[in-house]
Amino acid sequence: MRFFGEVYAVDISRNMVRQARRAVAEFPNAHIFRNNGRDLQAVRRRWWHRFGIGGKLEIDFAFSCLVFQHIPSRAVIESYVSEVNRLLKPGGLFKFQVQGNTDEEPNLDDSWIGYWFNPEDARKLAADNGFELRFDWGAGSQYYWLWFFKK
Repeated sequence: MRFFGEVYAVDISRNMVRQARRAVAEFPNAHIFRNNGRDLQAVRRRWWHRFGIGGKLEIDFAFSCLVFQHIPSRAVIESYVSEVNRLLKPGGLFKFQVQGNTDEEPNLDDSWIGYWFNPEDARKLAADNGFELRFDWGAGSQYYWLWFFKK
């Protein structure tokens, strides 16, 4: 946390939020929010409460690990990507991980397996949400990393 001016983190789980808040208690620049599982409204609402509705939160970098690979809905993943774009400064980076397209069709009834992406789907997700996909790695695995830069 010492490397960043401000850190904003979200989780849907009350328990994980509680643990995260304990873990960063000594860092006043770290802000942890319980999220609704669909967007980043919790971050925006707290920011507006703190700085007024006219205030605009702009971030340089966003990161997600071991989350999207478990979300079975493309619409929910796209909502998060769109929300991150809204918060990022132009040129900002969103590095995140999704479920890569594997040889077998995923069972989307299994909450462990999220909606999967292949490189073409990833490029479309980026373009549809105002990003440029500059790098990707691990397309055929559950650890498919994407580097989206805001246009």
